[in-house]
Amino acid sequence: MIRKTTIVLGSAIAMMISSPTSRVFAQQTASAPAALQQVTPEPLSDDELEILVARIALYPDELVALISAAALYPLQIVEAERFLEAREKKPDMKPKDDWDGSVISLLNYPQIVKMMAEDLDWTQSFGDAIANQQKDVLIAIQQLRDEAVAKNIIKSDDKVTVVQEGDNVVIQAANPETIYVPQYPPEMLYEPNYAPAPISYYEEPSPAYWYPGATFFAGAVTGAAFAAIVDWDDWGVWGGRW
Repeated sequence: MIRKTTIVLGSAIAMMISSPTSRVFAQQTASAPAALQQVTPEPLSDDELEILVARIALYPDELVALISAAALYPLQIVEAERFLEAREKKPDMKPKDDWDGSVISLLNYPQIVKMMAEDLDWTQSFGDAIANQQKDVLIAIQQLRDEAVAKNIIKSDDKVTVVQEGDNVVIQAANPETIYVPQYPPEMLYEPNYAPAPISYYEEPSPAYWYPGATFFAGAVTGAAFAAIVDWDDWGVWGGRW
């Protein structure tokens, strides 16, 4: 059984934790799309969950938390991709101030926005799993990380730190102000005959979204910064404004 620990993602996020977790969750639930609140899909099996989370299981925890929060807003993710494309021709464009802070923060990672927008089925399925099976999702991520570490697929380097905290594998950005987005075939983590290989990274680093110096800092758009955490202690992912 995986022993529970708590991961706090970034110094700014600690400010959010000072408020009751239940209030943060209430904010997230209240602002989530109505369709996601009304429709409860069939629970995914352990194998299905591992396949679902494989593409982000080796991402730094900072990104896992952010993607988990943003996945509750798939239509905004589609709008975000269109915004990034349009902004290449009109650099002065600003994000919509009614977008959720998680979506605005995700704009700092265009590769992830593109992935989520172009595979909307995955985004919606992951959002459903986060809404209804949070604990199972996090357990699936830990199981894949355990195997990845054992097979030397991921280890600490100049871009990420990989540490064992109890029975949990914690992956965080090596530099708190910079995040590198990993690249790897997700099938490598769950296909029995897939040859393991070390992960690579997108060449250009991205800013940590919770720093005011980030290209898209939620606080500059909405007036309230956004932060997200993975809470291994209570098997939850929390996101909100502070």
